[in-house]
Amino acid sequence: MRVSFICALPLLALCALSAGCDNQQPRSGEMVEREGEPAITYVEADDPKMLAAIDKARETFAEFKTAFEKAGPDQSYFSVKLLIEDGEHQEHVWTTPVRFEADEYYGTLDNEPYQIKKYVVGDEVHSPVDQISDWMYVADGKLVGGYTLRVVRDSLSKEQQEAFDLNLPFKIE
Repeated sequence: MRVSFICALPLLALCALSAGCDNQQPRSGEMVEREGEPAITYVEADDPKMLAAIDKARETFAEFKTAFEKAGPDQSYFSVKLLIEDGEHQEHVWTTPVRFEADEYYGTLDNEPYQIKKYVVGDEVHSPVDQISDWMYVADGKLVGGYTLRVVRDSLSKEQQEAFDLNLPFKIE
């Protein structure tokens, strides 16, 4: 079975974990354009940099929660990436935070899932806090968090990074 992460390129739409044996599935590093949605790029599920980014996001999630609950005027674009499933596929998708209840996070989908069709933009989804994949927000025009996004960006060529950065409403340092 082939398993890959699929990561959206600007603006932070989707990071999916798709399980399947489809021979037409793109290889790691390949980009897929989607009409009306951000392009995505595949990253292998066992990529050590991606797994480290997910671990870091989980370890530092309390920082996100505090910033979200006490957001100042210079903070925006709060978003959390979490896992959704339909029995056959799994996707890590970016969501807009709605609320926290005990150890559960609730958010609304920011973009159409790539393979999972039972959810659409705006649907509320939830996840245990310790299972989130990433988090991000913008403070003073700079990205805070966004660890998986940084992994994808760092894997791009210098030209691709410049094009990527032009489409972002914030700076990545």
